[in-house]
Amino acid sequence: MNARSALMTRLGFPAVLGAVLALALALISGLGVTGGTSNLGGGFEPSYSDGKEIGAGGVAPEFGDTTSSIRGDGTSDVVRYGNLSLEVTDADDALTRVTTIVESAGGYISASSRSGQGENLYLSATLRVPAAEFSAVMASLRGEGEVLYEDISSYEVTMQVIDLEARLKNLRASEAAFLELLDRAESVADVVAVQSELSRIQGDIESYEAQLSGVKDQIEMASINVSLSLPVSPVAEASGDFDLGYEISSALANLINVGRAVIVAAINIVVIGAPIALLGGLFGSLIGRAFSALASRAKRTLGGAPKGARRAARR
Repeated sequence: MNARSALMTRLGFPAVLGAVLALALALISGLGVTGGTSNLGGGFEPSYSDGKEIGAGGVAPEFGDTTSSIRGDGTSDVVRYGNLSLEVTDADDALTRVTTIVESAGGYISASSRSGQGENLYLSATLRVPAAEFSAVMASLRGEGEVLYEDISSYEVTMQVIDLEARLKNLRASEAAFLELLDRAESVADVVAVQSELSRIQGDIESYEAQLSGVKDQIEMASINVSLSLPVSPVAEASGDFDLGYEISSALANLINVGRAVIVAAINIVVIGAPIALLGGLFGSLIGRAFSALASRAKRTLGGAPKGARRAARR
């Protein structure tokens, strides 16, 4: 007799069947709950802002948007900026030549950074050049190395400038009116009230003047981000971003995750599966005993009946 037959004989078929059915029901119920509550990002709705902050409070339209606002004199205000990535043989020497190009055009370097060393040296600089010299400076910069990446963008801020100028005009008119009221004020209460409102208006004027100055600075001086890098060696190019230490640590992390999953599964079987199987087996055993008792009683009843009655029961 094999182990399964021995187990069936010792526990009884109803107890084993009850335990199996209890585990199956628990497993199905668990899958149903998991499937019903999981939401793989279906309800996630990302939102994005309508513009980008520029300088002192200005808002730029999304890339690709077009604006057709034109002043009464037929002119428009446009902010231009560019990105240029160059591969050079000597990064420091190339940065010196870039500085010369910018300063010759009437511009300057507003920021610069250096990272890495040797073959991995990387330099970057933010250039500010007059808007009228933007195209000429970009053309000169392209000749300083091999162009790896280039991007030129622009957006119009005419309506923003017009709006700021109109607000300032109205605020200055209000300021002049309150200054006249201050001269005619007779009581202390009137002086305090007029000065309070005048201070608020003058604060708004300073804020809008700062915003307008920032926008006009970006209109007059275009921005160019330049990055300088050295040629990649054949070994570095072949290896790419391969990192042996990272790959080993990643494999160990996967091994730990698998071990954790096995341990968690074993704990669930012991803590959850065993009690459920025990209850199912007990319930199946009780039902089996009840059916056995009923069968025994029916057999005894049929066994004690007269032969005629048994023959009639057989028929």
